[in-house]
Amino acid sequence: MKKHIIFSIVLFSNIVMFAQNQNYNIRSRVLTLEDSIPVSFATVRLMQPDSVMIGSTLTDLNGLFGFDTTLKEGMFLSISSVGCKNTDVVLPCDTMIYIESTNKLAEVVVRGSKKYVKGTPRGLQISMAGNPIAKLGNAMEAIKYLPMIDTSGGGISVLGHGTPVVYINNRLVRSTSELSSLSANDISNVEIITNPSSKYGANVSSVILIRTKKLNEGFHAVAAGNVSASEEWSESVDVSLNYHTKSGLTVLGDLSYGFSGFKQDRHYIECFYSESNPESKYRSDTYSKAKSKSQSLMADAGLNYDFGTNSIGAKYTFQRTPKSHYSGNAKSVIDYQGTEDVIASISDLYNQSSMHHVNTFGSFALPVSIWLRIDADYVKSYRTSNSGVDENNSTNMVYNSNVSKASLWSGKIVLSRKISKVEIEAGSEISYTRNNQDYLGASTGNLDFITPETDNVKQYLYAGFVSFNWTPNNIWNMYGGLRLESTNTDFRQNNVLREDLSKSYTDLLPNLGISFNSSIRMSLFYRASVSRPGYQSLDNTYVYVTPTLWETGNPELRSTLRHKIGLNLYYKKFILQSSFTMNKRNVTSIYRYDNTDCINVVQPVNLPDYNSFQLVAVQQLDFGFWHPTIQGVFYVQDLKYGSPVRKYDKPLYTLSLNNRFDIPGSFYAYLNLFGLGTGNQDVIYSRGSWQASVTLNKTWKSWAFTLSANDIFNTWRQKFDTFTNTVDYSSDIKGGSRSIALSIRYTLNAAKGKYKGKTSRQDEIDRL
Repeated sequence: MKKHIIFSIVLFSNIVMFAQNQNYNIRSRVLTLEDSIPVSFATVRLMQPDSVMIGSTLTDLNGLFGFDTTLKEGMFLSISSVGCKNTDVVLPCDTMIYIESTNKLAEVVVRGSKKYVKGTPRGLQISMAGNPIAKLGNAMEAIKYLPMIDTSGGGISVLGHGTPVVYINNRLVRSTSELSSLSANDISNVEIITNPSSKYGANVSSVILIRTKKLNEGFHAVAAGNVSASEEWSESVDVSLNYHTKSGLTVLGDLSYGFSGFKQDRHYIECFYSESNPESKYRSDTYSKAKSKSQSLMADAGLNYDFGTNSIGAKYTFQRTPKSHYSGNAKSVIDYQGTEDVIASISDLYNQSSMHHVNTFGSFALPVSIWLRIDADYVKSYRTSNSGVDENNSTNMVYNSNVSKASLWSGKIVLSRKISKVEIEAGSEISYTRNNQDYLGASTGNLDFITPETDNVKQYLYAGFVSFNWTPNNIWNMYGGLRLESTNTDFRQNNVLREDLSKSYTDLLPNLGISFNSSIRMSLFYRASVSRPGYQSLDNTYVYVTPTLWETGNPELRSTLRHKIGLNLYYKKFILQSSFTMNKRNVTSIYRYDNTDCINVVQPVNLPDYNSFQLVAVQQLDFGFWHPTIQGVFYVQDLKYGSPVRKYDKPLYTLSLNNRFDIPGSFYAYLNLFGLGTGNQDVIYSRGSWQASVTLNKTWKSWAFTLSANDIFNTWRQKFDTFTNTVDYSSDIKGGSRSIALSIRYTLNAAKGKYKGKTSRQDEIDRL
């Protein structure tokens, strides 16, 4: 750890060496007055009192610029940008400079005429000023209708780039309840980054940046409620409060409660045999009905204090699942060489969890326009799981109990400076994670793999990174970076050190890109990334699924390394993204036959190296009141795996048609169609499915009403096959997707103050 602290100090010293002793440094951001959108590539001139220019610069993609000067009375800045009024600002100036747009009326009043989406070197930027999507109740609902976004799986996914990390005003979002508490009308713009820089972490594949409107002084509040009905009822309520003063103090708090339930019909078919005796085959046909009910609670409180160009803050978040109950009734018909056996089972699973999270941050303007950002986190979590299975009226009973305790300490330092037309960032991170798993299991069937076990994992992670962004003019942009991560893991099983499982490795992760912007924006990039398995995946205890299927982890898992090369094209309202990826040690779950206990075991493993190609296309159209968006993804891989070796190379595609209809009376209607085709991803073969959803939105004064119906034809299925080793497994899950929901939101004073801190090691928090 000592050497990494020295590294951070040296890194800081090297950047500070850029400094010269100046009397005054300017570090500001240019934003539009109407909706607080960063003004990119604006010309900023430093002027003497007699209007003689001293120097000039361009703002970067985030509207940032800087000057170093000896301040004299009467000096001012002259700011100009296409589509905005020329603005003069007398020095000294604020950190935020607002300029007025010259085409405000046309952008807001003329529906469908504004181009809300524009390409950036790293992705997309969506303006919310005048955008009908901003009429939707909250940020979570608004994100669903942004281009490149897929929510068919229940969560948020960026097409072709997986699950993103989400930021609100540079603060990392840790729960979807935070998005539900943010009014969509308070958002100024959203940026979708499909090629993140080195500062975002080695495992981050995509980023969603949400920026809110200019703060209003005084008290602000949002109250929202949601109720939905499917096979079971779900409901939630959220209250968000904050108070912003003229002196720069923002006090905020949020409280949310949710209850959710669902029912599903599930059908599993398993065929498995011993490799040494292929003629000895088992076939298991399982039908089950599953039901789940859970409660969730989240509360947080925090504050920001802005003083001059500096800001500090702290926030505490508490999350708890007081009760989560899963129950299932299953009937399995097992056929072994013509001999049939029927097993009826009843299962119950109870979960409880809690998490405490403290985050602190500081942002400071140092000499010669250097910005220092510090984030620190402490997380403590607790999770219990108890399950019981009764087969054939107690002829065989299985009990499982798992207690997980985890804690995390982490810190992150980032230094940034703009030198001429180059913005440089450098920083370091350090984290310490501890995860303890206590497992207890028993079975009347005397299964020998159910044994008490205690796993203790300690991990030290050190990282350093540097990145640059060079914008010589409005046409060209070049960016790149380098990230170095070193990980040391101590793995103890039943208090005995497992040297074979205690890993230490170092990853060097570069990224580089170049962008050309004319009538067509083109971006070519390369990026290396690494993702580490969650701690639950490393736990090798066994969990009952069906009489013939058990699930376990794998302590021998290694991290996944990916090298991606991509080419992106943006033309008007058409987006085309292509990428080629080399996947090393990718983690996926496979099925294997345990000949000793005559069961099928699902377990995560590292796959052999393979390559994949992906194509993402988005086309936005406008036909009067009808605004359709067509989105498609094509994916193909060359994976070979198993014993006997099988090919998993069938192309996979998805296709969606999202429609917005502008209805008189400030109504907006949405009709979305989504289809998943057949094909392979990893060792999974998707058998395809589709669904349709509709949404009706109406805003009235401070109220927002949203009525939605999901999977209205009840067509969505989770259907897939996998054929690995000597196991053929098929799954068909139906239910839980069709629902109708009503959400109501009331906002007292529109623009809100948001906490400015951001988590230093979110990837480690996700692994807990």
